[in-house]
Amino acid sequence: MQSAPPYHCRVSGTPVLCSFMSSPEFQVMRGTRAQRRSKRLQLVVPVEVIAFEGESEAFREATRMLSVNANGGLLILGGSVSRGQVLRLVNRRTAEHQECRVVNVDACEDGKSAVGVEFVGPAGNFWQISFPPITPRIAPNSRN
Repeated sequence: MQSAPPYHCRVSGTPVLCSFMSSPEFQVMRGTRAQRRSKRLQLVVPVEVIAFEGESEAFREATRMLSVNANGGLLILGGSVSRGQVLRLVNRRTAEHQECRVVNVDACEDGKSAVGVEFVGPAGNFWQISFPPITPRIAPNSRN
């Protein structure tokens, strides 16, 4: 079986090759769009990521969100993180911070990773955007 071509991200104007769009986990996510809790927007938001190891800070990294939704988003990181790890995101436009959990990590070129995160708790208006609610798609045969 031939795999899908890798996805290309742009980081600092440079294309970065990522295969997360063709990974089995992404294929499952893509197939469950009706279950998505909010719409995903391709929006670049400058953030600082703070990772912890136990009680001590492991690293801080300034980066950008590549896409966001009301429940989290996607970013590129040079630092090493693992699925389930809790990070602190700081929105560099507002200085607001929010705890999030790593839900997906996929290797990219240059040793970086495409990292999907979800907020641990209610995030309010962290991205400074009002997200429209997801409206379920109704199949033509299921009308009353």
